[in-house]
Amino acid sequence: MKIKSVLMMLSAAVFMMACDKDENGSKTVDFAGRYNGYTLASCNYFQNMISADETVVLTKNTDGTASVSFTSATWGTFTITDAQATVNGDLCTLSGSGQTQMGMGGSTSAYDCTFTAEIKSQTDARMEFSIPAVMGGMTLTFQTGEAPADLLLAGTYEGYTDADCAMFQDRYTDGESVKLTANGDGTLKVVFESASWGTFTVESATATKEGEEYVFTGSGSVAMGMGDSTSNYDFTLSGRTNAAKDDFSIAFNVPAVMGGLTITLLPGTAPATEE
Repeated sequence: MKIKSVLMMLSAAVFMMACDKDENGSKTVDFAGRYNGYTLASCNYFQNMISADETVVLTKNTDGTASVSFTSATWGTFTITDAQATVNGDLCTLSGSGQTQMGMGGSTSAYDCTFTAEIKSQTDARMEFSIPAVMGGMTLTFQTGEAPADLLLAGTYEGYTDADCAMFQDRYTDGESVKLTANGDGTLKVVFESASWGTFTVESATATKEGEEYVFTGSGSVAMGMGDSTSNYDFTLSGRTNAAKDDFSIAFNVPAVMGGLTITLLPGTAPATEE
């Protein structure tokens, strides 16, 4: 009976280290596998810089610890060989330390990093990599699932505008830009300041993913006119972009101006026109 009791205690210890639940038949938490999601990077110089389509691979070692492998095209390669695993109900937690190779332009250096994770399943997990010696202390937070559209779309889009209306077509202007800022509630603030067309502001544009593209829509009012004489006109916004934000179209439509004026920001420089 004593031998049997000791064996049962050892089995229970291994059971807990492997992040398995109790023996009552309820769902277990097994951390081994590939986790797909996105990262948010923060340091002294920026906050919540997002990278989509990231993958973290966790492997269970024979002693119940976890090996962590994370290779990011943006942030480098992270390796933790023996993260400790514990379980509390449906939640598995991991913690450990290792190294990352980070750098720029092909030149990389090794930095110490720490790792923590909270895992409910392979589709519901949050992990954190902390690198104290980089940029005054950098933290990468990995979250499973699709990257939030508002955070992914935030940034400044630069290119040229193509203006069309009932009176003219293809009036191009180089050196234009539109700025998108995440409001923190899933919506975006969109600002287009143009010396040619005025200032367009959408306080709360909606953003969603459709297939491989992201779309955003909204409305606002713009002051337009000649000289010091301006009037306010309602406009609508419709935009689309890929995740890399290098293939986009952002259009502002003002129905009451010039028989319907549409100004579209596109990437690159304006096409050449005949003299």
